[in-house]
Amino acid sequence: MSKIKKLDINNFGSFKNYIWNSSVTPDCEFKDINIIYGRNYSGKTTLSRIFKCIENKSLHTDYKSPEFSFTLEDSSIIQSNVLTLNSLDLCVYNTDFVKENLNWLHNEDGSIEPFTVLGGDNNAIEIKVREITDKLGDNPDEEKEEYSKGLLFKLKDEKEKYNISFLLHKELNEELENKLKKKANQEIKTNSLYQNVNYRINNIRTDIETIKASNIQKLDDESTKNLTKLINEDIKLDIKILPEQKPNFKKYFLEVQEILSRKIKPSNPIQDLLNDNLLQEWVRSGRQYHENKREDCAFCGNHIDEQLWKKLDEHFSKESEELRRAITKTIDLLEVAKNGLGSFINFNEEYFYSTLQSNIKSSLDKWKILKSTYRDNIEKLITQLNSRLKDIFTSIELLPIDDASNNILELIKDINELIKTNNLKTTTLPKDQSEARTKLRLSEISKFLADIDYNKKLENIEQSKNEEERLKASKDVISTIIEQYQEDIRKLQTELNDESKGAELVNEYLEKFFGYNGFKLVAEDETTGIKYKIIRDGVEAKNLSEGECSLVSFCYFIAKIKDKLEDEVNPNSLILYIDDPISSLDNNHIFFIFSLIESIITKPKKYKQLFISTHNLDFLKYIKRLTSLNDETSHFIMEMEQKQNNKRSVLRLMPKHLKDYTTEFNYLFNEIYKLYKEVNGERSRQIENTYNQFYNIPNNIRKFLEYYLFYKYPNTNSPLDNLDKLFNDNVPSLLNRVVNEYSHLTFIDRGWSPIDVAEVEECVKIVIEKIKEKDVEQYEALKQSIGADTNAN
Repeated sequence: MSKIKKLDINNFGSFKNYIWNSSVTPDCEFKDINIIYGRNYSGKTTLSRIFKCIENKSLHTDYKSPEFSFTLEDSSIIQSNVLTLNSLDLCVYNTDFVKENLNWLHNEDGSIEPFTVLGGDNNAIEIKVREITDKLGDNPDEEKEEYSKGLLFKLKDEKEKYNISFLLHKELNEELENKLKKKANQEIKTNSLYQNVNYRINNIRTDIETIKASNIQKLDDESTKNLTKLINEDIKLDIKILPEQKPNFKKYFLEVQEILSRKIKPSNPIQDLLNDNLLQEWVRSGRQYHENKREDCAFCGNHIDEQLWKKLDEHFSKESEELRRAITKTIDLLEVAKNGLGSFINFNEEYFYSTLQSNIKSSLDKWKILKSTYRDNIEKLITQLNSRLKDIFTSIELLPIDDASNNILELIKDINELIKTNNLKTTTLPKDQSEARTKLRLSEISKFLADIDYNKKLENIEQSKNEEERLKASKDVISTIIEQYQEDIRKLQTELNDESKGAELVNEYLEKFFGYNGFKLVAEDETTGIKYKIIRDGVEAKNLSEGECSLVSFCYFIAKIKDKLEDEVNPNSLILYIDDPISSLDNNHIFFIFSLIESIITKPKKYKQLFISTHNLDFLKYIKRLTSLNDETSHFIMEMEQKQNNKRSVLRLMPKHLKDYTTEFNYLFNEIYKLYKEVNGERSRQIENTYNQFYNIPNNIRKFLEYYLFYKYPNTNSPLDNLDKLFNDNVPSLLNRVVNEYSHLTFIDRGWSPIDVAEVEECVKIVIEKIKEKDVEQYEALKQSIGADTNAN
């Protein structure tokens, strides 16, 4: 639970439009201990009643339209209109507490009737405990013939449902977990194809996320086969790049075209030969078997005379023979060219990595076609040349032939790109094989997910999880309600503790802290220990003084909260507000009240936060010394502020002289002494609010001299009449002027003139040095009281 940090009061009794940040400061907050000083009727009790509203979780009935809000340490706010929702554990001691719990103290005739201590509500408490017990019902784990079924039975039922749901969710999770483990450890991990001996369930979960994110499907058989071949491949030798050279078909075509188109005639042709190409070719062929070899014809046996040889020479002229030789030579050249592409490519697809084999096979198939086309085209040229050779004197028109040379060159370039890619793959093969393994693994896992209907299993697990969480929430709600009821019973039973122990505590406090061993509470009926009477010096007391009432009331309050202070289940959770516990007490009893608070509440440090208010300066002096949880104490003053005709209570920060000094006398000396040190140049730090301080100093000097002279010469109601005694009848005129004119508007024209700083400084010096001169011990004691160095001047 949080501490209280701030309080705003729009309307509550004497508080009107009170805003913390305006009246205190935004930076200042309530701390561990909060001391509030205020005179009677300044609003202290009213403030305690606002805190009492928090304790009671309801508004005070005596105030109309109350409106206030508390700001807590966790920045939450408690509004006056929703008090029932606050969870602060707060106890308030004020006059209302005394009236509610010890109303016999307020009998008009002052008489005392036997009264209930710490247990007057036992019957009501037992009824509440019974009501809660009925709601809880019997414990289903206890054996009984008949059960009262309540929340405990309902909790057992909800627990059983939850356990079934929990086990189902666990079973579905484990089933999927085991399948994933088996796939990872027994199939992926052990398969040499994937080469991942460290593959575990975390890896398969990661792969599943990858598959889902990229929507990876199972690979087809062909892709699987190709990737497997890639994984099993060894490094291949580099293939030499093919020469990128275009074939000479165009050149051949032009040469043949020129040869075929030549026109020649015999010088003296033999008409019969011209008319019959076969006969002409037969004669020409026969010449080479007869000329210069035989004189007779080998066919007919007739003699071949010179005239016939001359006639044949004139028909088969030199020009025709040269053409014949050109044709023969070109045919031989074309025969070589026809077979030239046969050995141009000396590799097949096996020379390539599997990923490129289909591409290179396709290119090689195209090569075969283009090579065949090229060969056929050359053959066409040869055929035409042979035709001319047979009819040498008849020219031939060579028809156009599609040239495949460009296609061949482009294909060679494409094949070279594949060769380059293949050669480069030698350096990337390990990486490619790793990627292939990953693809195959993801494909296998994708198939696995489909086989086990993975998405459906996830859906079932999610549904079972949601059901488990729903049942757990239902179970936890009932369990929380039961725990709260059980805590309520524990607290109520704590209130049912033996009242005699409470009375003993009151007697213990009266004797230990106040020395009242003859003043005690005694049970009227020792059997029940509920009704008590007060015994003073062995005789039943019939009336009490106001001081005795205050002592009994406060001891009763401390006894009542002692169990909460010592609560081990919820330690340090109690917030206390103590309003003026020292009414009508003398100084000894005031100190004992302080000792009781210090010993029982603050020194053991078992509380969360303490608020304590008083109108008594002596009590204020003591409570400044209370032990704080974290050495943090805030000091406030409660004042009745009047604006125009309206009065209102205001809580402000306590003035410095009340907070830091025992008396105003010490405070005034501190203000004067600080300026004195500054004038003498003994402090390098500039004093705070210098300009305002100079205007306050004359009045401070006057008030200080009044205190000082009264203590030294307590023979008059006008202490300044003895000022001449301090200065041996030689009071400096400057001091008189500063004390009388600057501190009081003795002369109206003084109000129009600015203060003379030098005069004020000189006056301070005169006063301090005179006291130091005439009363060294008093001077040193005053310095010590404000924490000044007693060894310094």
